[in-house]
Amino acid sequence: WKISFKTEPELLFLKSQSPSETLLSIRLLDFKTSLLETIEELRIRRETEINYEDQLSKIVVEKQELEWQKETLQHQTDTLQQQTKEAMAAFKKQVAKQMLPGKYQLAVEIKEKEINGLKETLKELQVNYYFH
Repeated sequence: WKISFKTEPELLFLKSQSPSETLLSIRLLDFKTSLLETIEELRIRRETEINYEDQLSKIVVEKQELEWQKETLQHQTDTLQQQTKEAMAAFKKQVAKQMLPGKYQLAVEIKEKEINGLKETLKELQVNYYFH
């Protein structure tokens, strides 16, 4: 939209008009100028609104994608935590199984030492009994 300026013949025409006609022409020119300014402001506003709507749409799509990624990562985290929990339980069972024979063997060794100790004590008591 362009505001046209009056050419020289138009200005001469305005000078040839009566004062009321000139005032009317000036008012008409002022109205046209205001109308053109308003139209330009509306065009700028419309473009701005369209740009805002486009940006808002992009933000909404990006937000949805981020929410999906978050849900996916949360699911993966939950799965990994469950797998870790199961792996730890299996590991504890395996360690307990491996320690069980060791516990029995240790108990047997302790009992054997106790038995040997008692035998030695018995021998000493018998020796002391026979020699006293």
